[in-house]
Amino acid sequence: MLRRPNGAEDFDDVQGAAKSTTARVLRQLCDPNTAPLRAAPRELRDLMIAATNGWVICYDNLDHLAPWISNALCRLTTGGGFATRRHFTDDGVVLFDAMRPIVMNGIEELATRGDLLDRAVILYLPPIPAERRQTEAAFWEAFGVAWPGLLGGLLDALVGALAVLPSVTLPWLPRMADFARFGVAGERALGWPPGAFLATYRANREAAHDLTLEASLVAGPLRDFVRTLGAWTGIATDLLDTLTQRVGEPIRRKREWPRTPTALGGQLRRLAPTLRTAGVEVLFHRGARYRTITLQWMKP
Repeated sequence: MLRRPNGAEDFDDVQGAAKSTTARVLRQLCDPNTAPLRAAPRELRDLMIAATNGWVICYDNLDHLAPWISNALCRLTTGGGFATRRHFTDDGVVLFDAMRPIVMNGIEELATRGDLLDRAVILYLPPIPAERRQTEAAFWEAFGVAWPGLLGGLLDALVGALAVLPSVTLPWLPRMADFARFGVAGERALGWPPGAFLATYRANREAAHDLTLEASLVAGPLRDFVRTLGAWTGIATDLLDTLTQRVGEPIRRKREWPRTPTALGGQLRRLAPTLRTAGVEVLFHRGARYRTITLQWMKP
């Protein structure tokens, strides 16, 4: 995902970071298309049709991701199918099945759900100073000259990484373990310093966890509550009542604040891996009569 950098509001033109051009270049390198950048899909069918008709999905200038899009992108990045009724039939079925890389750009924070952020690499593009800007015609002319060499370099790196990949073993496996192994294989093939890829990838994931916590209305009050008590066990109803009393009226009025114990439980299940990195262990227990939640403060 391509975004402007934190603190870019200090510049007069926060839109001038070439997010769209960068996304177009990334797709043009390996999957040329007459319409390389698209608007957000309006339904799952549109997303899967785009995925089956291209090797890279590229969405431009987004301002948010609806929950259904976030879930669909998670499935698409690791492989997923979608079945729908064939038009003008009662029992005909069309099956879409694809696994594709996805490029998205926007000024606002796009992915805020932990499951999607776990699958993402976030890039922050700095604004381009006025003295370094150029016309699109001049840029694309220069890109056309460099394109064959860039593509050749990428293919050489790919061949080298594939040759090294079978011998790559990692001391720890992140969520996207296959991606991490391939990144380390590329590191070795290109002669980068040992451990450089995993260190960079780990830092990017930590930044993604911070973003998830900042975007959640529940995470902050929950972390303060557990840090004060050290540990807590109870049912979701009691926890929701406690957290609701700890936040102000403006927070309680927001749409994202959970209204029911079930909604709170769903948010905690999504946040559990991220909360663990922030020092809060969340455990769920199914008892004979009640489902309980245990919260434990750990040193982050």
